[in-house]
Amino acid sequence: MLEIDRRGLPAVALFSEEFQSGVEAWRAVHGFDAGAVFVRHPIQPLTDDEVHGRADEVFDQVMAAITG
Repeated sequence: MLEIDRRGLPAVALFSEEFQSGVEAWRAVHGFDAGAVFVRHPIQPLTDDEVHGRADEVFDQVMAAITG
């Protein structure tokens, strides 16, 4: 993802909100400016339908990060 950002390509990274502080610190250290969207935690134990629901929750944020 860092290489995609450095090339100036539109992209967005998805992370569990549980890791937001670590991700933000990593972004600051590496100068990572690509969009980041944080999805409600937890994700791993979810059913397919629940994962689709989480995706629906952040869809507008993802689109805004890619096109904005």
